[in-house]
This record gives sequence, C-alpha cells and structure tokens, in this order.
Amino acid sequence: MATQRKTQSRSTTAAASRPRIDREQVVHAALQLLGEGGIAALSTRQLAQRLGVKSPSLYWHFRDKDELLDLVADAICAEAQLPASDLSFRQRLEQISWEYRRILLRYRDAPALFAERPPTGPHRLRLYDAALGPFLDNGFSATESVAMAAFFRNYLLGMIAEEARQAALSRAQQQRLPQALAAQLKMIPGSAALYPNLSRVAGELVRVDPEALFAIGLKVQLDGMEARMRRRGARGALTR
Repeated sequence: MATQRKTQSRSTTAAASRPRIDREQVVHAALQLLGEGGIAALSTRQLAQRLGVKSPSLYWHFRDKDELLDLVADAICAEAQLPASDLSFRQRLEQISWEYRRILLRYRDAPALFAERPPTGPHRLRLYDAALGPFLDNGFSATESVAMAAFFRNYLLGMIAEEARQAALSRAQQQRLPQALAAQLKMIPGSAALYPNLSRVAGELVRVDPEALFAIGLKVQLDGMEARMRRRGARGALTR
C-alpha cells in the first residue's frame, strides 16, 4: 500500500513538473521555426523540442501537420492591417497588397505556405473577405469578384515568392544571372540586331529593385481593373 502511494506521488509530481502549454504558445513557437528554417523546420519533433514537451502532447492542439500549417498561416494573417471600407477601390487594394507583402516576407517559405494551403481560420478568411470587398462594392458581379480576387492574389503570391527567393540568395548570386546574360549578349556578334529588346534592357537587369518592381506590377494591375470598372454603366453590368 505504501509502495502504491509512493508510485502515485511520483506520477503526480512528474505530471505537475511537465510544461503546460496552450495553443497560442504552440503557434508562436511554430512561427519562430518557420522564420528560422521554413516549412521543413515545422516538424512535431522540432516543435516539441522548442516547447520543452513530448511530441504526443502537441496533438491536443492540432490533429496533423496540415492543421498546424493552417494555424500558422492564420496567425500570419492576424498581423495584417486591413483597409477601411470607406476608402476608394484603388486605396483598399493597394493597402491589402502592401500588407500582404509585408507579412509574407517576415517568414521564410510563407508565400509557399499560402499557395499550398486553402484559406481557413478567422484571420485568413477576414483577409480574403477584405480582398473581395473592393470588387463587390464597385459593381463587379459575384463571379467576376471571385475571379478578379483570385487573379490578384496569384499575382501577389508570385511576385512575393520570387522576391523572397531572391532575398535568400547572396548578392553575388542575385546578380549572376543578369550579369551572365549581359556578358553573353556582348559576346554575340550583331546581338543588338538579333535581340534588340534584350540589348536595350540588359544594363537594367542588374539594377532591378524588388520593391520598385512590385510597385510597377501593382500599378499595372490596378490601372487595368479601374479601366474595366469605367467600361460599365453606373452600377450596371460590365461589358466584355
């Protein structure tokens, strides 16, 4: 009987000494791992080690890695400052775009995470809802609003993913491809006539600023969307 009481006492003491964690702590640690090592670092083993717990205890907070990734993506979206609904069509989409870029560039592999995982969770759905608002509020049909928002999201994700990839390279690596292209053009006899457009921009390729490139692409996108809006009558159906 005394032995049984001692065993129960040791079990109680061991349980009390285990770190007690909640979902917020789990997600915070997962964000740290994502920022440090990307999606590959988000294993239950590394997450448990970071939190000082055993791996099985993590499954009280998420079912599997997919759910963990969804929780992480939602936490990233919680950092976004969304525009007021009384701003103009262009202002709302501009603010969403720059916020999207800001939050995704904070964490390694975040663009890939957002491309791979569907929008779930209250914060990510709130961002999606905010992206649809400018279209729906300015006369686009439900079908076109979904299409335009998807098209816009894909542009943003592609540009941000490429910027993140470039940022992970050394300065020398970033310049290697454009420098090699410029050098190759110089070595080809008559390259100016053979490749007139490449020859005109070869010197600019090594001076492209990612933020400026993002801004140019965003302007082109919004100019086209506003032009489409002007082709409709007041709150009427859009013409093709």
